[in-house]
Amino acid sequence: MLTMEEIADKPMINKVLCVDDDSLSLTISELMLNSASFSEQIDTAMDGMDALAYLDTIWESAEKDQKAPQLILLDINMPVMNGWEFLEKFVPAYQEKFPNTKIIILSSTIDPEDFAMAKRFPVVIDFFSKPLEVDSLEALKVSDHFKTFFG
Repeated sequence: MLTMEEIADKPMINKVLCVDDDSLSLTISELMLNSASFSEQIDTAMDGMDALAYLDTIWESAEKDQKAPQLILLDINMPVMNGWEFLEKFVPAYQEKFPNTKIIILSSTIDPEDFAMAKRFPVVIDFFSKPLEVDSLEALKVSDHFKTFFG
């Protein structure tokens, strides 16, 4: 087990936003992100509407570049505003405001239409099956999108 000093010395991204209506899935994602020493901060939102409000708050802050998440883990099936509805709002309203934010769909779906739909959004860089696993995060660390953070 790593000490707090060892964790602090590990390179990682600044922030991940996990968007999921299932509290157990959020807890598992947080545990895996911490186990992989992936992010300094993990924030959560219970649905797409909550996530948009979170992004609005960041955009209105003075340090928006430091506060923006580099990664959003997005569930598809949520009440109020699902993942697809979130993406339909995010792309025109926020993608340009937060150009360094990437999205990964994190879902239990096996529907081929969902995988095809994800490809319609260039901001979506991958599609992970629930639950989130440390191996997926380790592979993400060496991907073109995040390798600069993990040196």
